[in-house]
Amino acid sequence: MDVRRAARRPGPWASIALGLSLASGFAFAGCRHSQSGELGAPAGASAWDTRLDQLFDDRFTPSTVELTGRAPGDVLDQRRFSQRLGYADVIALVSVEQVWSRTLFGGQPQQRVEVSLGRVLRGSLPRKTTPAQVLVLRGAEELPADAVGRVMLMFVAWAPGEIPAYHHHLMPADEKVIELIEAMVRHARKAGKLDESQGKKKRRKRGAEVGS
Repeated sequence: MDVRRAARRPGPWASIALGLSLASGFAFAGCRHSQSGELGAPAGASAWDTRLDQLFDDRFTPSTVELTGRAPGDVLDQRRFSQRLGYADVIALVSVEQVWSRTLFGGQPQQRVEVSLGRVLRGSLPRKTTPAQVLVLRGAEELPADAVGRVMLMFVAWAPGEIPAYHHHLMPADEKVIELIEAMVRHARKAGKLDESQGKKKRRKRGAEVGS
C-alpha cells in the first residue's frame, strides 16, 4: 500500500521537520453525534479510504516507537508512526480500564478494550462523546492483561457508515513521543497552519484529490 497516495493527505504543515520530519495535519470534528456517547465520525467526515488499512488497523503496537533507532524494525515503526500522525483525525491519550477476549464465528479472535478518553493531543472529539469507550482489537495478537491501568496513545481515523464509524491504532504512551506531538502542534499553530474553522473545507479538498 502506498499511503502517500491516499486520498486524505496530510495538512499544509506536513513539511515541518521535527526529529523524524513527521507529517501531520489537523482534522476538524463536526457537531452531530450519537446520543449514546459512543465515539464516531462527525457529520461531513470523508469516506474511509482502504489504502489506510495498514495504518489504522484496529490493532496495537506493543512497544513504544524508538525515535532515534536505526534498526530495520525501528525505521519501519518510525515511518508508520509519522504516517499515522499525518492521516489521523484525532490523537488522544487513553487509560486502559478493562480487557477481555472472545472468539467469533469461524474461530476469528477479537479482543475488546474498555478505555477512558483523556487529553486530546490533536484534532477534537465530536460533542457528546463520553469518556468511557470500548475499542475492538482485531488479529491474533492480544493486549496483555497487565495493560490495565496503562496510558496509551490512540490514533483515530473516521470511517462514516461503518460500525464502529472509525478505525484506530493503539500504542504505549511515551513522554518523549507525547512531547514531540505537542511541540509539532504548537509550532503549527504558531505558524498559522491550524485553523479549526477551515477543517471541513480542507477535508472536501482532500476528497477531490483521489488518485492524484
